[in-house]
Amino acid sequence: MAKTVDRRVRRSRKLLGEALLELVVEKPFGDITVQDIADRADMNRATFYLHFQSKEELLQSALEELFDELVSQFGKTTPEQPIWENVESELFVFQHVANHAQLYKALLGDPNLGLVIHQIIAYIARHSERETRSSLAGHMSLSVPIELLSHHVAGSLYALIDWWLRNDMPHSPEYMANVAQTLCANGCKNMVGRGTL
Repeated sequence: MAKTVDRRVRRSRKLLGEALLELVVEKPFGDITVQDIADRADMNRATFYLHFQSKEELLQSALEELFDELVSQFGKTTPEQPIWENVESELFVFQHVANHAQLYKALLGDPNLGLVIHQIIAYIARHSERETRSSLAGHMSLSVPIELLSHHVAGSLYALIDWWLRNDMPHSPEYMANVAQTLCANGCKNMVGRGTL
């Protein structure tokens, strides 16, 4: 019985998250009501409040799921191919963004959702740090703290995504992945194996 309840809870939360993200594409977050979300998910307001206290909490949950999808597909790294040399990771990011372009444009273009930018960078930075630690694994040292390098990688990738979306994606995901990898690799290589700054 508990598995059935858990499955229903997960399904309801997923439907509510999907409903909110659909609505974000259609209108500003500030104009979306809990009733709008419940209607889109074909649920009542009481069901919404069983799972979330506010639309902001739902947005946080929906974004975590979206970003988990994003970082779960990053390529694994090795000392021979650290994260900054793994073009497949960047390619997946740009393909993911292209597949959800309308949503990302809406999220990044809504002045009420500045927190989204910080969440994207934080998610990418955490993954970058984890993968960088894994790829270094005692084989190499960095001349800057790994946290700074990870935030640099995340911020650079975010800036390229933002530019790409605001300019209606004039280049393919493959092209953007190669640009991101080249820019990141050149900067990161200079930080590996050197003494501290």
